[in-house]
Amino acid sequence: MERPIYRFLHLVFALGLVHALFLLAQEGVRAHELAQRGARLEAELRRAEARVAELRAWLAASQDPAHLEALARRLGMVRQGEILKRR
Repeated sequence: MERPIYRFLHLVFALGLVHALFLLAQEGVRAHELAQRGARLEAELRRAEARVAELRAWLAASQDPAHLEALARRLGMVRQGEILKRR
């Protein structure tokens, strides 16, 4: 014969098992979301590092006298004594 206390203990055990499975599933979802967030942050970091490299290259080019002269000539500037011929 089954005692009423055993029935109650089986119910408590079943509820505890369901609760533990729910918590395990919740942690799995949280771990998946954190992995996605980490991947997004790493991609953003790579884009930022590429932008920094691009800006450093631009800065190095802006300090080169030949590059500055080429930019000035594209704007139509000439040196003193030179004549600008239009095409």
